[in-house]
Amino acid sequence: MIRIRHLAAVAAVGLTGAVSAPAALAAPESLAAPAIPEASPATVESEASTISPVAYADRTIREFGAGDDADLQRDTTADARSAITEHDAAPTHWMRTDAQGAAGHVYVTYVNTETHDQLILGVNTTTGMDGDHLVDQAR
Repeated sequence: MIRIRHLAAVAAVGLTGAVSAPAALAAPESLAAPAIPEASPATVESEASTISPVAYADRTIREFGAGDDADLQRDTTADARSAITEHDAAPTHWMRTDAQGAAGHVYVTYVNTETHDQLILGVNTTTGMDGDHLVDQAR
């Protein structure tokens, strides 16, 4: 019930772009399950215009873990990319733990299962979900 009220409040604030708040904040049913599913290149290509901010952040984390610098550069700003690559001690062991919406952004939290580092990616939703450099914050 609290989550529904939270989503309604986020929707009232108004996430602009091609996504609605409930779709943007869709979290996995179980946080204990692997949170970042593997995706084939064809799946990623077909998601280009319909990808949610959470899925966009997951894709960015997969790119980081795979060492896919070209796609990581496409999907992140220079500042965000710099903050992400500071966590290169164990780049493939990230699990999503939370997603929160705020006016113009969805913040997706990951914890590294080996180093216990926390990484929060801010996905910009004000420009729609079909552009580049949508991950513009990382901390």
